[in-house]
Amino acid sequence: MVGIVGYGVYIPRYRIKTADIASVWGEDGEAMAHGLRVYEKSLPGPDEDVVTISTEAAR
Repeated sequence: MVGIVGYGVYIPRYRIKTADIASVWGEDGEAMAHGLRVYEKSLPGPDEDVVTISTEAAR
């Protein structure tokens, strides 16, 4: 039998507000956050890359 037997998740601890991202694009941050229902986004730290994130998710 072949299939998915499990999965791992790692969410970086750094955050940026949706309003801050929207302001870079000249958009209304509050309206965008409420429309998307996403108020912040996680970001990898300066010492994290795809390998470290994958390793953490596999633990």
